[in-house]
Parts: sequence; structure tokens; C-alpha cells
Amino acid sequence: MRYAIGIDLGGTNIAAGIVDETYRLLGRDSVPTRASRPWPEILADMAALCMRLIAEQGLAPQDCAGVGVGSPGTCDAERGEVVYSNNLDWEHVPLCAQMTRLTGFPCRLSNDANCAALGEVVAGAAKGCRDAVLLTLGTGVGSGIVLGGEIFEGTAGAGAEFGHTTLIAGGEPCTCGRKGCVESYVSATGLIRMAREAAAAHPQSLLAQGPITAKAVYDARDAGDGTAAAVVAQYELYLGEAAVNVVNLFRPQMLLIGGGVSGQGEALTRPLGEYVRAHCFGGTRSFVTQVATASLGNLAGIIGAAALCLRRPAVAPLLLAPAFKDYLWGGERLKRDFGKQTELTPLAESWELSCHDDGPSVIENGPWSGRTLKAYLAAHPKHLSASADEQTEFPLLIKLIDAQAPLSVQVHPDDAYARRVENSFGKTEMWVVVDAQEGAGIYYGFKEAISLEEMETAIRENTLTDRLNWVSAKPGDVFFIPAGTVHAIGAGLLIAEVQQSSNLTYRVYDYGRVGADGKPRALHIAKALDVALRNRPTCPVGPTEPAQEVPGGRVQPLVCCDRFDVSRLEVCGVMQGTAGEESFHALLCLRGEGAILAGGESLPIAKGQSLFIPAGMGDYRLAGDMTLLRTTL
Repeated sequence: MRYAIGIDLGGTNIAAGIVDETYRLLGRDSVPTRASRPWPEILADMAALCMRLIAEQGLAPQDCAGVGVGSPGTCDAERGEVVYSNNLDWEHVPLCAQMTRLTGFPCRLSNDANCAALGEVVAGAAKGCRDAVLLTLGTGVGSGIVLGGEIFEGTAGAGAEFGHTTLIAGGEPCTCGRKGCVESYVSATGLIRMAREAAAAHPQSLLAQGPITAKAVYDARDAGDGTAAAVVAQYELYLGEAAVNVVNLFRPQMLLIGGGVSGQGEALTRPLGEYVRAHCFGGTRSFVTQVATASLGNLAGIIGAAALCLRRPAVAPLLLAPAFKDYLWGGERLKRDFGKQTELTPLAESWELSCHDDGPSVIENGPWSGRTLKAYLAAHPKHLSASADEQTEFPLLIKLIDAQAPLSVQVHPDDAYARRVENSFGKTEMWVVVDAQEGAGIYYGFKEAISLEEMETAIRENTLTDRLNWVSAKPGDVFFIPAGTVHAIGAGLLIAEVQQSSNLTYRVYDYGRVGADGKPRALHIAKALDVALRNRPTCPVGPTEPAQEVPGGRVQPLVCCDRFDVSRLEVCGVMQGTAGEESFHALLCLRGEGAILAGGESLPIAKGQSLFIPAGMGDYRLAGDMTLLRTTL
């Protein structure tokens, strides 16, 4: 079960609640806003409230889809910024970024009236409607508009301010500085103003007998007071005209009335609906909007804010932190050129995507931040592939390799041998040469087929490299290394490697080097002889297929085998991708920078970073100027 935290941020109180994916409120709490404080202090209280609610409900943080916030004022949902709020005296507050930093959860933002409208659509009086408008009639007039099932906000969140459209040109002053706004006449404040003016002119009216509130005006009308009846009639005429404007503009399925005045219930909404039918365009010949009272009250904003997160995809791209290896042949280029931060020296390998126990990747963003990719997939196996379950082993490992010195001559077993002898995957792999010094190359199979006896003799006499096939390597070259291929990466190469999730290496020759313990590094000659293919390689150096032009760049197939499918993406603009249920997508950025856009969020990508895109996430976009390796099953 997924859940999200919804926050209704007001000038007086911060109200928050935990909402599950059926939009059931599990628990709620509130704290005073104390709006005169600096905004970082208010956001710190909001974050603490979130974490307290999670603890009180005994829920797992990794099941939280995020924190949704409904804030007064103009909110830029795309940037996660409160642009302006006079209630809070805020300008350009980076609310979402700060809340994510404080809680570790994704954060989404919208105007508080928008959230209330969405709350009514997902769980209230407008449940099931795709198009609905909510007018909240209180101190001001708030308006939330849901069209096609989504909040309508306008550019940069500055739209949907129906309360500040003109009802009477040159009319009563409005708090926004203009005259004649809907808010000046249709708000509870407008009703009270009219009642006070009438009470002053008619001191015998019940309106002059005590404090005037919106409820008191209606109570006086219901008690037979003629002056109050005239005030209510004029107020409802203004409200009727405002409602007709909404209906003519949007023709929603439902127009909901909320706020203090909505307490009149059907006594207000029934005649208002009749007025709309009588006066809206085509009212006797076409669909007419139903007018009703909002049903969730103060809970609408909390539920709607949570829905900002719950209505988004359950999965999102994961930024991965690598595991590092300091093998003796490594260098410093992964630190210098790819920004890898570690105290290990030398730095030989960066395991970019790994669920292997010898070096698991750690998630850096979202509710799983700080936990391993392996733990995430154990909880969500279908994010690996549709066919996966809790027992499925993650099949791949993706690395960056810096070979300052040559690697040992080695060979890897296939799956059958590895399972029987090592209880492991075998190891088929592929390399993409990212950079190469002059004269760099690799040993890649044998020059000519040799017998088992000849191979044994060459190993014993230290002449094995004389029999191996040496291939010069340059940036962009692609080598496919099936299990059983004898090989070695030469000095001066920087390589991206995609392989099966295995750490099995059978060394057959290591140039007489010694390890950190001062002893010669172990060789595995018997096992190597068991698994080695003693012939010329059958796979040519690639890429063997041309790049394909696509919108936003080029896609070049590199290797497609029964273990993995790897392509090189040259992004120069915006490129579309789709992660279907059959496989995750792994992205490794080799050059440039940009972002991945998915589910309404943008996650930056830069050279040296890796992303895991869960299977079934659906469409995503890659934007920027960058080169990526994309790996799928």
C-alpha cells in the first residue's frame, strides 16, 4: 500500500495528514504556522510534522510516495516554488527542494484552493469527475479548477484566480488593489460588508442587534428579517452571476461551493443551480453543470495535497551512488574526469549499477535514499521486470574501469560451469572504449585456434601472450566478450563495461605482479583451462550497426545478446524513452549533462552519473547535450 503526506499550509496553522492510495486519511496533526518567522523555520516545522506522523502511524518511509503541499498564493508547481504569498509574506521560496532535503521524500506543490478542488475530485463531492471547479467563499474567494483530471494552474502557476476577475467594473475595492472583483462581492467578507451597510441604514433590523457574520446574516433572513432577506438576495445574485461566468467558461461536470458560506448547504446550492440553468449559455439545450456543496471541509486541502503525489506514477528514476575498487592496476582518471569521490588510491573500478554483495549500488534520491538497489528490488521485484519475483537475482553489473596498468590475462566461466562450481552467474560482458592512450589495446581471444595441450604449455612457459590476439583500441570501439573468451584490458584504457552480475575471474597470467600482501597474485589455471575457448574470436570489433536518427539525437545499437541489450544515445535536444514492464532501463552518462523528465519531475544527469529506471515506469524524456549508455534486458 502506498501513501503520501498532505500538508495544508495556512497563515495560522500547518495541517498535515497521511493519506493512503484509496484516499483514506490515516492520521493528522497540526502546528501553529507563526507566519512572521523566516520561511526556513516554517519548513523545518513542516518536515518535523511529516516525520512525526510517519512514526506515529508505524509506516515504512520507503512506501511514501512523497509530500504534497497546498500553499496560499501563486505557486509554480513545475519549479516547486512559492512565487508569492501575501498571507505568509513569501516571495520565491524553494519549498519543494527544501522539503525534499529535510525529509528525503519527493515533494509536490500547488495552490491551496487547487489542492482542495483535487481533494473533492478524488474523495469528495466531485469524486469521479474529470472536470470540476471549487469556489471557496471565506475571507476571500479561492478557486480550484480541475480539467481532464488534472489541476489547471496556468503558466508558472499564476492562473485560476477567479476571485480577482471583474464582476462590476469600477465597483467595490478589492484587497488586490483593483475595484469590482468577484471577491469583493461573493466572499463572506463581501456579504458582511453589505450587511453592515444595510444595518446602518436600517437600525431596526436584526442585523443591527449584534456581531455580523455570514451565518448571522442568513439566520436573520430565516427569522423573517426583511433587511437581511434583501442583503441575501443581492448577495446570491452576485454569486449567481459569478457561477454563470464559471460555467460558461469551463462547463465543468460540477461546481462546488466551499468555505464558510457553504454551511447553508442545499438552501444555497439549490437556488444557485437553478440560476445557473436559467442563465448559462445554452442552458435549456445542452449539458448544465451541477452545483453542490463541497463535502470534505478542512480535510479537502490535506487529501488533495497528498493526491499530488499519489496520482503520479508509483515509480521514478533512481540516482545511484557506486561502489569503488582499488585494484593495483587502477589510476586516478575516474576521480579526475568523472568526478568520483573516494579516498581509495588507485581507483580501478566504479561499480555504477550493482546488486552484487561485493559492491552494491546505493540509491541517492527519493524515499529509498541511503538504501541499496538490491533492497529496493527485493521490495519491488516487478521494477526489475514483469517476470521477476522476490527470488529473482539481479542479472547485470555495470562498471567504469580505469586501467593505468594492464589487467591480468583472464577468462570467465559460462552460466552452467559457474552455477555448478561457484554457485554464481557466469560472466559474459561487453566493453565500450571511453578513452584510449596512443598504442593502447586489448588481448581478445587467440590469433589461431590452439589445443588444450598447447595452451597449457604456453601458460607454463609464460608465452601465452604470444598466442593471443592483440587488437588496438580507440574511443568509441565496442568489444563483446562472451564467457570463455581469454582476454585482457591493456594499459591506458578507460572503459565502460556491461556484464552479468558476477565477480568471477580466472587469472591465467599476471606479468609476475604481487598483491598488497607482497605475494604473487593467485592464478586459477585449472579452472581457466576448463572454461577457455581456444580459438579466434567470432565477434568483430564494433559498433557493427549504424546509428539511427531519432527526434532529439541519435541511437546506436552496440550489443544485443541473450543477457543484455546496450545502445549508445547521443542526446542533443529532447529524446523520448519508454521503460516497459519487460525490463528496467539503466543509463550511464559518459559525456555532457542534461536531465531526465518523468512523472512531472526533472532529475539532473551529469557525466559519470548512473540512473536506474524501473520497469513499468512508462514514458520519460532525456533533455540536454550528453552521451549515455542505455542497458536493458
